[in-house]
Amino acid sequence: MLNVCLVCNALDDEIVSLPGLSKQIQFKQYSGYLNASKGRHYFYWFFECEKDPQNAPVVLWLQGGPGGSSLFGMSTENGPFRFNQNGKTVELAEHSWNSVANVLYLESPSGTGFSYDDNNNYTNTDESTALDNYLSLESFFVKFPQFKKNEFYITGESYAGVYIPMLATNIYQHNSTINLKGVAIGNGLLLDKQGQISFNQSSYDYALAHGLITTDAYEKKIESCCECTAAHGLITTDAYEKKIESCCECTAGAVQHECDFSKAPNITKCKSVQVDTMRLNNPYNIYDDCPLDTNARQVFDTYFRPAFKRIGINYRLKPNNGVNAGPECVKYGTTTYMNTNAVQKALHVRPGSKRWAPIGGPYDRTHAGTPQAETVKQLINTYNIPKLIVYNGDFDTVCNFIGNQRFVTGLGFQTAGHYREWTVDGTSDGVIGGFVQNYEKGLSFVLVRGAGHMVPSNKPEAGLQLLKGLLGLSKL
Repeated sequence: MLNVCLVCNALDDEIVSLPGLSKQIQFKQYSGYLNASKGRHYFYWFFECEKDPQNAPVVLWLQGGPGGSSLFGMSTENGPFRFNQNGKTVELAEHSWNSVANVLYLESPSGTGFSYDDNNNYTNTDESTALDNYLSLESFFVKFPQFKKNEFYITGESYAGVYIPMLATNIYQHNSTINLKGVAIGNGLLLDKQGQISFNQSSYDYALAHGLITTDAYEKKIESCCECTAAHGLITTDAYEKKIESCCECTAGAVQHECDFSKAPNITKCKSVQVDTMRLNNPYNIYDDCPLDTNARQVFDTYFRPAFKRIGINYRLKPNNGVNAGPECVKYGTTTYMNTNAVQKALHVRPGSKRWAPIGGPYDRTHAGTPQAETVKQLINTYNIPKLIVYNGDFDTVCNFIGNQRFVTGLGFQTAGHYREWTVDGTSDGVIGGFVQNYEKGLSFVLVRGAGHMVPSNKPEAGLQLLKGLLGLSKL
């Protein structure tokens, strides 16, 4: 009788007709609520794989923020649907991730999107979110027991650099029967002591390398804030080592200059050097000609601009007055669509839910930004997670590839092979998608060429190839 009830619950969540979708789809989809901790209910949208869903892997996607809705990622990055600007019609997307996997999108944490708490307790921390994410997964596999045997993978971007390692650890710590086989973190916030140093230093390295600041401004900041010590971690270029050695009284040989600007030898001197960069349309993709929309600008101004200012970088953004927004600047109607009564009824949204927004889930920022290096090392060394990929688009200033590559290098694992190119179709003569460095024990760092913070949005074919690499369906 219990199994029958479980199946009924899943059937109750099936989306039988989606408003505005004119083309017939070749897969089943479900949406509704999953139980997290007491009184908390996570909204989900689940898409079965287009081919052989009974045996295809199950992939979870978590948006960043914190407090970003994964439905935003579904509808603009790697899901099967794109909601047109009018907020009424729905198009099918190419390179959808459910072409090779069953894909689950969770609105995490509680209070994000349509997720809610019976007790109106919306205090979310990294620890509570990790537990709620885990409990909602267990709830999902109770509702869909037919997928419990399938391989399971966790993916996401930005603040999911915190969410993903902590969720994976919860799965192992609870001795769950969830068949976790790997994770992929895209343009993630990956910080520990060394990671924080890498963020501080790499932000300047990135700005210099892309012509956003002058060499003079860069050198003045480094000279004012940094110390040098003998190192066994990062390898710098000869010219860079010579400059640091001459300025910072380092001994010859491999050096690492520690640029934790919050702990500079002369903090007053360090803080006095503020650097203005060139104006940008989009700090999430510096070569994007399209200005940020209101929501994206608000996110940057609220969360990322203060972090850059703390280390002395002032990223100036061009105003979004619509003058330079050409036809190539795609605008989606996700917010309008999600707040339509007929759509919410089709998605089984709880009546009386608050207005849906792409970001804005509540979060206790005094308990945020948990360091993840030791957690990642534990996943690899203690729990033997089969595969762990960190990937970055190279046009992103917010979580730049230099800092994340240093994070991976700082984990201390041996390289396996050389840094090399990979192609978007997995063939030897295909279009180069970027570059990859593999390490022992299933660890990889992947650079995605020509992508920004939202890799699957900027480079959908390359993003799908990344997923295939994670799933073992193709070689990166």
